[in-house]
Amino acid sequence: MSPRAAAGRPAPPVPKHMFNGACPPGPALEASPTRPAETRFAPLVASRLAHLAASLTPPRIAPPAPSLVPPRIASSAPSLPSPPLAHSAVSLVPPRIAPPAYRFALAILLSLGACSSSPVPSDSPGAGSPAVAPVAAAGECPEFTVAPSPGALTPPEIVEASGLAASRRNPGVLWTHNDSDANGPLVYAFAVDGARYLGRWRLDGAEVHDWEDMALGPGKDGSDALYIGDIGDNLRKRPDVVVYRVAEPTVDLAAAAAEHRLPGVERLVFTYPGGQAHNAETLLVDPVRGDMCIVTKGRGGASVFCAAAPLSSGELKAAGELGALGLATGGAVSRDGTLVAVRTYLAARLWRRDPARPLAEAFRGPDCDLSMALERQGEAFTFAAEGDGYYTISEGLAPTLHAYAPR
Repeated sequence: MSPRAAAGRPAPPVPKHMFNGACPPGPALEASPTRPAETRFAPLVASRLAHLAASLTPPRIAPPAPSLVPPRIASSAPSLPSPPLAHSAVSLVPPRIAPPAYRFALAILLSLGACSSSPVPSDSPGAGSPAVAPVAAAGECPEFTVAPSPGALTPPEIVEASGLAASRRNPGVLWTHNDSDANGPLVYAFAVDGARYLGRWRLDGAEVHDWEDMALGPGKDGSDALYIGDIGDNLRKRPDVVVYRVAEPTVDLAAAAAEHRLPGVERLVFTYPGGQAHNAETLLVDPVRGDMCIVTKGRGGASVFCAAAPLSSGELKAAGELGALGLATGGAVSRDGTLVAVRTYLAARLWRRDPARPLAEAFRGPDCDLSMALERQGEAFTFAAEGDGYYTISEGLAPTLHAYAPR
């Protein structure tokens, strides 16, 4: 094939098996809870880079074809000295690889931060090396498996699903929201059965800066409330972050989808210790005690900052580091408060806890790996209201709702 033809040829697709043996777990990968945290992720990075390099190797350039330039024809004009004819040379510029391959490669390289335990700079200025959490014994880890998907979220306005929350007031209902919704401060409801769209609710008086996660927890009167975390800060310049709390509305599963008002919204404003700014995408609320924690997102590791119930605006307290779990994108606390999960783009970890103890102490104990389907840009996570599984979803148009059940 000629160099020109090779340059126009699309790059070979990344092989589906390139994730085998990569950051566990996935649809064909099982959790390995007994491996130490240091060895659980680091050996996988080299394997993923090798697969990535093989998949993006540019096609070979064919040797130059014989010259087809015709011989010069004599003319009556005075002959001018001809410049020396350059030797035929093969272009050393490699043909361009299709942009989608570069974009996919970038996504994979970014996801390495969620798995690598290599020492890298922390997200917090002046912070030391993040501590590595102990690993739970195999018998202490609940086992889950990927279940059949209920379907995809088809409303075209849901394009950046960043949070998930399972309703207790409305059995069979899940809530979600966009990262930065052009339509304003909205939460969307859909049925677990078939992922059927049920409508959207507009939060009175709320603003959208960078909504990254949501949770379900107790409200002021003890009834169920929705918590929406406006906690994203990619540039790390925000002086504070905001968590909105509002009583969960009733959802009629038999009614046609429509827009509704959601009054009585509380605005809770929080700052980080020392006036620091952090980017975060994980909001955890304890449904039992009402405590709240925010988990930051950074290549150097994830930090935990918490506030004890009853919640009010103020400064969060540092509650520890999560070590290799750097690019945290979502999480949740189970309905009975005994399980806490934090996910990255490709993996998730689980902690058992005593629901009588503060949520800030949840990460001091051993952790387990959770099964995780491979998603395009997985960010949202919630435990099922019944307590027998969990759900995840990715950003993007018509994202698939993934379900997980006990093994």
